[in-house]
Amino acid sequence: MKIFTGLVTLALFTSISMVEVSGQCEPDTVNCKDTGAPGQICPRNLPDGTVNVPYDESITVLAPPNFEYQGILIDVAYIIVDSVLNLPPGIEYWASAEQFYPDSAYCIQVFGTPEEEGEFQLAIYVTPFVSYLNNIIQGDQIVNDTSVVMTVNGPSSIDPFAAEEFQVFPVFPNPFLEVAKLGFYSPSGDEVNLKVFNILGEMMHEETIEVSPGEHYFRFDGNKLQAGTYFYRITNNSQFYTGKFIKSR
Repeated sequence: MKIFTGLVTLALFTSISMVEVSGQCEPDTVNCKDTGAPGQICPRNLPDGTVNVPYDESITVLAPPNFEYQGILIDVAYIIVDSVLNLPPGIEYWASAEQFYPDSAYCIQVFGTPEEEGEFQLAIYVTPFVSYLNNIIQGDQIVNDTSVVMTVNGPSSIDPFAAEEFQVFPVFPNPFLEVAKLGFYSPSGDEVNLKVFNILGEMMHEETIEVSPGEHYFRFDGNKLQAGTYFYRITNNSQFYTGKFIKSR
């Protein structure tokens, strides 16, 4: 089952319930380059996660144009991932397309809250479609235990709410359908402001709340927004934090 290893590795970051979010994230075509083997994934290894801590990463994928089988170079039409097994509990994958086409770059959001610590070696099932004599031919489904492992660490022994600095938590869920939670921790009484912008820099939402020391959340209702990428800024009386999140549809 090694003949499609490159294809299977390329398809690593797509899930069963793939949702099309084309145009909502941008592939990093500046830093992610095909190094010679067909296809490329950047970064090659996912950062570690931590139990009960929201996780959100963006992956760039470059699809391969062909692969070699028994000395013959075969053109790839596209690849469909049927399933990805042995994911860390609590982690999901959203991709910018349902199919990977040659000579194209894709971006994928990896998100969720890990529920179990350990090393998770992903097993994926992929169906390749190849071009042969001007026809698109479906290949046999292949299962491959990839060498890419996602490590989830146990809960931190440090109490995050004993910190002495203002902290902002990752948006959850991200992507979101209607409502997203934007959390933060304030070590003292404070006034905290939230602003949301579209990709043109136009402010779509603003609110300010007065908080006591501890953990707090903005409950952002984006139900009326169009699908796409948005940016947020959370500001207290001494500093600010910016980030991005995605409205899926």
